[in-house]
Amino acid sequence: MFSARGSMRLRYKEFSLVSGLLERFSDHTRRIFARHRGRDFLDGAMAAAALVALADGDASLEEGAEVGRLMRVLDILRDHNPDLGVEAYLRHIDDLRKQPDGLTHVRNNVVAAANGDPEAAALLIVICHAISEADGVIRQSELDEIQTLSNLLDVDAKTAVDMIAPIPTNK
Repeated sequence: MFSARGSMRLRYKEFSLVSGLLERFSDHTRRIFARHRGRDFLDGAMAAAALVALADGDASLEEGAEVGRLMRVLDILRDHNPDLGVEAYLRHIDDLRKQPDGLTHVRNNVVAAANGDPEAAALLIVICHAISEADGVIRQSELDEIQTLSNLLDVDAKTAVDMIAPIPTNK
C-alpha cells in the first residue's frame, strides 16, 4: 500500500520549506497548539505522524523519537501523559502495518482532528513535515502523503508552515 517510490530522495537541504522546522517553533506556535489541545486532536496528530512515517515503507527510530520531541517542544505534556501520544502513534503504525487497506480510515482520523478548522489543519500539516525531516532525508513518498493530507484538509503546505512556524525575520 505504501509506495516504493520512497527510494527517490530529496536531499534534506533542498527542501528549505521545512528545514529546521522544530527549531522555528515559537511562543506563537505554542499558543496555536494550546487552542487545539485535546485527546481527539492528539490522536489525529499521531495518525498523521504515522502516515508520514510509514510512507516510505518503514517507520524509523528517528521518526518515532521525533514524535516524543515534538510533544515536548509543543508542551503537549501539560495536558497528557507523554505515553498517550507515543502509544497512539505506535497503535497507528501497528494498525497500518497489519491492515494497509485501513489507510482511508486513518486519514479520516486526521481530517476529524482538524474539525474543519484551518489553523488545526495547518498544525497537522506542520507536524507531518516535522516527522518527514526527522531522519535527515525527506523522501518523495513522504511528500506525497503530506500532499494527500493537505488536499483532504484543504490547506496548502507552504501556507500551513508560514502560519504555524514562520521563518523568523531579523529586525
